[in-house]
Amino acid sequence: MRRALWFFALLTLGLGWAQVDPSHVAQAVRRTIRIGGGLEQWSGLPQYPVVLSNTFPAKPVTHGGYFSVAWDDRHLYVLGVFEQKAETVKAALPEEHPEWWNDDTMEVFLKPDPKGVEVIHLAANPKGTRFKAYTFTTDYATSGRVEASRWVLEWAIPFASLKTSPPEPGAIWAMKVGREHQAAQEYPLWPMGGDYHAPTNFGYLVFVEKLEDPQALAQRVQALLGVEPPIRSRLQDIATYAVYYGKDPQEAAKLVDFDLAIVQPYLPKESLALLKANGVRVVAYLSIGEAEPERDYGQPLPKEWLLGQNPNWGSYFVDANQKGWQELVLRLAEGYLKAGFDGLFLDTLDTADLYPQVAPGLVAIVQALRERFPEAILVQNRGFRLLPKTAELVDAVMYENLSAMYNFQEKRYVAVDGDPTPVLPYAKRGLVVLALDYALPEDVDLVRRAYVRARELGFVPYVSVIRLDRVFLHNP
Repeated sequence: MRRALWFFALLTLGLGWAQVDPSHVAQAVRRTIRIGGGLEQWSGLPQYPVVLSNTFPAKPVTHGGYFSVAWDDRHLYVLGVFEQKAETVKAALPEEHPEWWNDDTMEVFLKPDPKGVEVIHLAANPKGTRFKAYTFTTDYATSGRVEASRWVLEWAIPFASLKTSPPEPGAIWAMKVGREHQAAQEYPLWPMGGDYHAPTNFGYLVFVEKLEDPQALAQRVQALLGVEPPIRSRLQDIATYAVYYGKDPQEAAKLVDFDLAIVQPYLPKESLALLKANGVRVVAYLSIGEAEPERDYGQPLPKEWLLGQNPNWGSYFVDANQKGWQELVLRLAEGYLKAGFDGLFLDTLDTADLYPQVAPGLVAIVQALRERFPEAILVQNRGFRLLPKTAELVDAVMYENLSAMYNFQEKRYVAVDGDPTPVLPYAKRGLVVLALDYALPEDVDLVRRAYVRARELGFVPYVSVIRLDRVFLHNP
C-alpha cells in the first residue's frame, strides 16, 4: 500500500508541470553582427550568466561569464565573454582533436524543436578553433581573442548549416551554453547547471524583433510546453530488482528474492523457468547502441555501421540509423521474447551522447520494439537525452552510476554524485527509475550510501560489482 501511495503522489506531481523560470529564457534580438568588429555591436542586449556548476546540486563557480544572442534572416549570432587570466587559458588543440574538451571551450547546445531529441552541439576554444569530433558541424564562423583577464568568443552560425529554416519572430528553441575553465576545473552551464548532456536542463531561446518582458516570454514558453500526461509503467509495483550477467544456476537462484531480474539472454533455461515460477519478471539484455564482439549476430557487421570503439569494453559504437542494424536488433528481440523472457533491457542508448546523429535511429528502435511487442517490459539504460521521445514507450529507465561507480583508469570503486535531474521530471509522471551502482560488498559505507541516496530520490536501488557476475542481497 505504501508503494501505491508513493506512486500516486508522483503521478499527481507529474500533472502539474513546473513553471518556466524567466531567468531560463534568453532573447535573440534581431540585429546583424559583424563578428570581430567590436563589442559595441552587442550593446543593449541582455547578458545571460554562465555561472552554475555541472555538479548536483549546482553551485556558483568563482569565475564569471555571460553570453548574448542576436539574429537576422541568415545567421544566429552568439557572444561569450568569460573571466580568466590570460596565462591560464588553454587553447592549443586543433579542430580535429578527438578530446577537444581538454582545451578551455565554449559549448552551445540548440534544439530548434524544443520538445524533440535532436540536439545541435557546437564547440570552440577561446581562439575560435571550431571542433569537429562529436559535434554537429563546423560550418560557421568564429572570432576569438584572449585578453588580460578574460576571453571573448563571437559566433556567426548560418541557419542553413544547422539544416533548419530561418526562424520567424516569436519562434522558440531550446538552448544551453557552457564553458570549460580547465585551470580552475570549473564547467558551468546556463541556465541551471548540471550535466552537459542531460535532456532536462535546457533553457529557451526566443527570437524577437526587439526586447520583450522576460515574464511574458516565460509564459509564452510555458504555453508551448503544455501539460505532460502521466506515464503508465508495467513495473510501477516493484520494490526490488537485481542485475546478473552470469550463467551459474546457483547464483541465478538468488534472484528469486527480487521483483525484477535483468539478465543476459544466455541464462540457462532452467534458471529462467525457476525465476518465472516464483513470480520474478525477467528481462534480457539487448545492446542497441553498440555491437558486442562476443555476441553472435548471425552475420558480419558492415564497416559502415561502426563509428568507433568503446575503450572500456571493446565493443563498437553503431550507427543506429542503419536500417540493417535496426532489423537485426528487432530479430534478436523477437528471439529473446520467444524464449520466455518478459521483456528487454535496452543498453547503450547513451551512444547518442558521443554521436548525436544516431539519436533518431535509437528512438526508432525503441518505437519499433514497443509497436511490435506491446506487452513486453522495456527498460532503458541511461540515454537521458532521448527521454523526451522514449519515456512514454518504456516502463523504466536505469540511472547507472548514480552514487558509486568503477573508475576504469584507476581500477577502483569510487563515490560519485550523479545529477538526478535528467530523470526526475519523468519519475514525477510515473516512470520507474532504477539506480544501479558499483561497489565491493565489503565496502559497507559505499553500498549503504548508494541505497540511501537512491531511496531518498524515490528510485529502486541495486549495488553490484562491475562485472555483474554475482547476486547481492544487500539490505542496508
